[in-house]
Amino acid sequence: MASGKWLQTTALASLPALFAASAPAMAVDQAGPVGIEDIVVTARRTEENIQTTPVAVTALSTEMIKQAQVGDVAGLQRTAPSLSIATGAPGGSGFVYISIRGMPALNPGVANDPSVATYVDGVYIPRPSQGSADLIDLQRVEVLRGPQGTLFGRNTTGGALNIVTANPTGDFEGQFRIQGGNYDYRNVDAVLNVPLMGEELAARFVYDFVDHDGYARNVTSNSELKDRNSHYARAKLRWAPAGSNWTATLSGDYNIIKDHGQFVGLAAVNPGASAAIGAINAATPLAPYLHSKARWYDAYGIPFSTNPPVGSNYGFLTAGGRNAYNRLEAYGGNLTIDGEIGSVTVKSISAYRYSNAIGLNELDGTPAQILAAESAYKSDQYSQELQFSGELGDRFSYILGGYYSTESGRESSVSQTFGSFAPAAPAPNFGFGLNYGTVKNVSVGLFSQGYYRLTDKIRLTGGVRWTWDKREVVLMNRTNLAANTCAPELVSNPDFVTPCSLPRSVKYNYPAWTAGIDVEITDSLFTYVKTSAASKAGGFNMRNGSAATPPFKPEKVRDVELGVKFSTLDNRLRINAAAFHSWQSDVQRNASDCITPPGALACTTTQFLRNSGDARVYGGELEISAVPWEGMLLSGNLALLDGKYVSGTFVEQQQFVPVAGANVSDCVTGTAAGSVRCSVDRSGEALPQMPKKQFGISATQKVPTPFGELSIYANYAYIGKQNFGLFTADPRRPQAYRDAVAIANRINSIPGYGLLSGRIALQIEDPNLELSIFGRNIGGKKYVTRAFADQLPTLGTAIDYIGDPFTWGIGATFRFGPKS
Repeated sequence: MASGKWLQTTALASLPALFAASAPAMAVDQAGPVGIEDIVVTARRTEENIQTTPVAVTALSTEMIKQAQVGDVAGLQRTAPSLSIATGAPGGSGFVYISIRGMPALNPGVANDPSVATYVDGVYIPRPSQGSADLIDLQRVEVLRGPQGTLFGRNTTGGALNIVTANPTGDFEGQFRIQGGNYDYRNVDAVLNVPLMGEELAARFVYDFVDHDGYARNVTSNSELKDRNSHYARAKLRWAPAGSNWTATLSGDYNIIKDHGQFVGLAAVNPGASAAIGAINAATPLAPYLHSKARWYDAYGIPFSTNPPVGSNYGFLTAGGRNAYNRLEAYGGNLTIDGEIGSVTVKSISAYRYSNAIGLNELDGTPAQILAAESAYKSDQYSQELQFSGELGDRFSYILGGYYSTESGRESSVSQTFGSFAPAAPAPNFGFGLNYGTVKNVSVGLFSQGYYRLTDKIRLTGGVRWTWDKREVVLMNRTNLAANTCAPELVSNPDFVTPCSLPRSVKYNYPAWTAGIDVEITDSLFTYVKTSAASKAGGFNMRNGSAATPPFKPEKVRDVELGVKFSTLDNRLRINAAAFHSWQSDVQRNASDCITPPGALACTTTQFLRNSGDARVYGGELEISAVPWEGMLLSGNLALLDGKYVSGTFVEQQQFVPVAGANVSDCVTGTAAGSVRCSVDRSGEALPQMPKKQFGISATQKVPTPFGELSIYANYAYIGKQNFGLFTADPRRPQAYRDAVAIANRINSIPGYGLLSGRIALQIEDPNLELSIFGRNIGGKKYVTRAFADQLPTLGTAIDYIGDPFTWGIGATFRFGPKS
């Protein structure tokens, strides 16, 4: 530990010296203007210069990813406008929840889908757990904003992430990097490219290992939290026979991430929520355990207080321990074959993806056992895509094809509430013993898109896609884990199959389309206007009580977008801007309900995904890059968003016991004693995971030295206030409940925050060695990444999840092979 502190002190002390040493050189205007690097993107499934692509897209090259220290998908939030990525959730630490332009995805279930599609080498990644893989040895990452349904398919209502990994080459080359830092941070990665038959057959291997101690600590159990241990490996084999216009690329990857639990802070306590929480608070006051800046990295919660009953794991939950943990395993492979048949280019992408995310997470933040759940989400997907592209004459080009995928999965959660794996009595009962079900998702799509040049400068675009989905689930929920009791709402359903299963299925079909015109006004000024539509697939809820809820329909979005891309000063200044307005209908949102199983005394409040009306979102995005002098690159991005639900479209039925004398003329009698079911308009709520303001500024200065090239990089990224899980309480509910909802809404609205990061590297030419020092969250900003306060009015606690503290490290990278 002493040596680690000495290393930290020395490294941080050297930062000002390095900056001071380089300051005079940075002011020198060295000979020869150097423009901004052109990036080729595949935002329209074909290679194009980003400056003449009529799509709002941010592209990051390998160099940009390295400088920005983007190690995984979550780090992309700092690099692109209108992109919000939430981490930390009751489902586990291995999920990434991506939102673009106010289209969020806050549920990790296998029977529902995200709003932003993630593609790796042309393969759709179905689950948010599979999107957390390490970003290493890439060609580029593209952030496509706005609906992308025609070419990228369903689940692109917000946009798409298009990740392209590096291909094998004909050179024997590679690199080896080692890094270390505070919190006992260790990182080793390696890339090896081997030509097996010159440029005709080559292989490329990638490995990445990351390990660090916990950023936080559980004081109650004296254990670390927010640690990480991960291994990632990828192998690629590419065959491009001489004299042939065909290539085949076979790729496989494996990723495993483990930790000892998330940080769960106690954000608020409501002792009046129930008799159980009131008794706990009376015996041991919980207020001293509230999360505060003074004890920002201290947590106190305990997960299971006793082991789950033997045999309750249904084959894939561990059900053997009491300590928090998370484990994510994901792997897959794909074969891509492309070539030409006459004048037609053909591409085939065959793929398999697997993921299994499992974890035991404490969900109340107190040293008493109030709520914890061990959850698992498993998915197997096979997919096949065929693309045909070409030109007809001198002015018309096209791409068309088809897509098929079949996914099987299952999800489960074993919960313990107030120390029991059986429902509490009398209701409301929290702690349903076991949520368990299987899922099968089948999707088929046909698409075509064409481009017609009216002149050499004006181009028309039109495209359409049609998708057919079939979704099947089998619910096997239990209410009493110890007694293995089937949930009553399953038994009462006419489709119930003994001993405990309820099959349900639904089919949907829906279109996607795009139409636009783009004009290359000059060689440096490009503009476009387009309209697009996309859909997010419908699905089912899997929790206890979901048998009483209907399947939710596909979410639909259409928009209008105007974009301008401009370069000047010999390509030393680049300005890209876009403005949009989107119309969202049948949006899928978390809505609360009160489910009353047959024979229960009262309903149980829980949350389900539902079609929650319509919304309108509009905004503007700006990206600027400049090279004011040789060696300096300045970049900035800005997004301003706003939107709201259409009045009267987000209405739900809430069941409760009204206050005495309340006017219930517009309500109906509920199934629980003394309760009624009333319509509540939630259209006044703010849209979830949509920061109204977001910006980033970065600067990179490269300076020649007698030893090589010195690179100095700094970045500041700010994301505004975001809302998670807002709720509107009926004014006829008791005042104490409404007060608790108001507090929960404040907690679920996390404040905006800005983070500063930096990197200094010295590249030595001979040997090809780079030495670097880096820092993230310089200044040690204490911030919340997500909150979960929905349970405050009923269960009695609210929790929050925190971001990473200040971390630093030093590293060395050795490369070998032909010099670029």
